[in-house]
Amino acid sequence: MRRWAFVMMALGLTLGLRARADDTTAGDPLTQSIMHSLFDPMSKVLPLSLDDNAFKSAEHRGEITALLKDLQDHATVLEMHGKRKDRAFEFIAKSFKNDAKNIYRWYTHGAYDEAQFTLRNITDNCITCHSSLPEHHKFPPAQAFFKAVQVDSLSPLAKASYYVMSRQFDEALNSYEAYFKQKDVSPSTLVTQSAFIDYLKICANVKQDLARPQRLIDAITLRSDISTATKAQLKRWSATLAELDKRQSLRKTNLGDAREILTHGRDQMEYLRDRDGIIHYLVASAILNRYVHDHPDRGQDVAEAYYMLGITESLLGHSFWLSRTEFYLESAIRLAPKAPFAPKAFDLLEQSYIASFSGSSGTHVPDDVRDLLAELQQMITAPPSGKSH
Repeated sequence: MRRWAFVMMALGLTLGLRARADDTTAGDPLTQSIMHSLFDPMSKVLPLSLDDNAFKSAEHRGEITALLKDLQDHATVLEMHGKRKDRAFEFIAKSFKNDAKNIYRWYTHGAYDEAQFTLRNITDNCITCHSSLPEHHKFPPAQAFFKAVQVDSLSPLAKASYYVMSRQFDEALNSYEAYFKQKDVSPSTLVTQSAFIDYLKICANVKQDLARPQRLIDAITLRSDISTATKAQLKRWSATLAELDKRQSLRKTNLGDAREILTHGRDQMEYLRDRDGIIHYLVASAILNRYVHDHPDRGQDVAEAYYMLGITESLLGHSFWLSRTEFYLESAIRLAPKAPFAPKAFDLLEQSYIASFSGSSGTHVPDDVRDLLAELQQMITAPPSGKSH
């Protein structure tokens, strides 16, 4: 079952690249051309990577090397092109290029396991795109590409992953809901599992629909096996969804609205990761994602939007492969190092990095991260250009 789930995730990236070109870059022929150039080597190398023997055999080595080199070259073009877009697009393009570069390097040096592992996780770049912005049109599934996959044999969560990757969002939501409604899935799953956050992101960011998750939550609170604590938490979420839906919060477009919603969410939280603020954070994040996408001018308002996105992602994010919290906070500082929120962004960024590199053996922050923090701190504390102490 896990292998089929991976197949869906990996193959879905190729659909995602095409969908990103068709969906959020309409009217941009250059971006579409680059995306389709990436699609070609990905669609050929992914099937080979799913077969350990084929991926590591001398028989396919020349073909795979050429495909990975092609992927790396086109990913480099994408990264350069991404510098003309909003920083979020640029970040994903850079991440994709780094992954493609590492895959090619590892494969050509005989590190086949490392290359395969990165090919599998490169799909997080695609998920990041798909779960951030509204759905503009339906994207037809590539049935021929998936003909070998027995979709009906997948678990609901594996199906949901497949549908998100192939931009079949209605089917993804149906699969998530089928999972959460299963009798052998505890109602506490909604409170504790990251899959429910992924479900809410599609409802809020992609479908802009707060009524649908409220209906799911209300149905689950009626179950006889629900604990008192879980029922209370879900009822609070349901009330928040109803309130924000009534206020048409997802239709808001400016920073003031996002800031107000985020503040209300923080007011609901008694401690750092109190889940009472999740719904407010999700809705604020949906507004902010649209804002930075629609305002690539990179002024101070955009910097503040990235700062607030860093705050929301610190609660909502769970990907081990592509952490956006640090990216958002670094972006806020670089775009407006003298802004009032810059020192707070730095404090949260430093905490995030320290937490990431702490374990049973202590805290071991890499030198490059220390250098980055020192650079950002200098940007904040340095006197304005043209002035001296």
